[in-house]
Amino acid sequence: MKTLKFVHCADLHLDASFRETGTGTYADTRRKDIREAFKRIIDKVRAENAQMLLICGDLYEHNTVAKGTIDWLHMVLSQAGVPVLIIPGNHDPYLKNSWYRNWDWPENVRILSPDSPALVMDDLCVNIFGMGFSSFREDKPDLSVVPPPVKDYFNIMMIHGTLDMDFTNHAYKPVTSEELSALGYDYYALGHFHKMRDDYPMKKAFNPGSPEPLGFDEQGFHGAFVVEMTMDQGRVDIKTERFETSVRAYHERNVDITGCRTLEEVKMRVLGLIEGLRPDRDLVRITLTGRTGLSVETDVLTGFFSGDWFYFRIYNETRKDFNIEELEKDPSLTGAFVREVKSRIAGIDAELANDPGNRELQREKEKLLLAMNYGLEALYSGRIEWQDD
Repeated sequence: MKTLKFVHCADLHLDASFRETGTGTYADTRRKDIREAFKRIIDKVRAENAQMLLICGDLYEHNTVAKGTIDWLHMVLSQAGVPVLIIPGNHDPYLKNSWYRNWDWPENVRILSPDSPALVMDDLCVNIFGMGFSSFREDKPDLSVVPPPVKDYFNIMMIHGTLDMDFTNHAYKPVTSEELSALGYDYYALGHFHKMRDDYPMKKAFNPGSPEPLGFDEQGFHGAFVVEMTMDQGRVDIKTERFETSVRAYHERNVDITGCRTLEEVKMRVLGLIEGLRPDRDLVRITLTGRTGLSVETDVLTGFFSGDWFYFRIYNETRKDFNIEELEKDPSLTGAFVREVKSRIAGIDAELANDPGNRELQREKEKLLLAMNYGLEALYSGRIEWQDD
């Protein structure tokens, strides 16, 4: 029986730019976080006695990566102690001026470029083919160039792209499960999407996602895979274990402050929402919703928390809360509008008393309530801000 153990990661995005503006040297700290996440991967390689490391694209950002980062990367990869196989992604493509072409990489590192995509390691009984990027954007790949599997070897294909997703004019090497399965490889090491997936319909395909989340659209678990492959009488079995590498975690929450009479009450609702989160680790974005008569200054409210948190922002998407009883007495156009709508609602309520299950009447009442709020907003502000809900 033959065995193989390796670590599979992707999408480090070393020296990435960060859209958020946090306290102090936020962007520099986040870039250091990415380095720390990668060091955790290298540590896992050693701890598991893995025999190789696969990096499936977007190791660094071509347009922003600094030479100092490449020097650091050289040192870390040299210390991995195992072969490191890398394919270029759409953020670090194999361009004429890329570091992949113009840098003296450590002896244990092999770039599976479009010029030299295949590698056979007889000592590990491994046949690997890499399908990376040579430009920032590439459409459907030519899978006819993929060589057939090597008998009695572990056959692994590394590909940076999309699986079973039709993006039409926004494709990044789209492939289907049927196309990959027809190649006959044992393990398909994916990269590109930043969410970890080990539940594809094609059971041989795995995407580790990004080791460190890069924005609020990347919430949840982030890490990489330890993969164990066994071959017995030609049959290959795969066992994967996910492990966490992220230094920070993003959290986005909505809090309805309808009914809050003071900012202190709003503060308490926010505190309840973030209970259990860690100021030193978690990056938090809170959106206030609902209807309120309070004048909410988000900078002031954020100031209650931001001193303790690495990143904490509050956004206000509340809507004005109207005192209908008071407005009904108003002799102006506003009062006339409220009285007219309330009169129509009262008529519907009378009909609902005789037919409480009438869905059409209930929907009509809901429309009138919305119309009252939107109409009042238009009367007070001169515009209507439509809401999706």
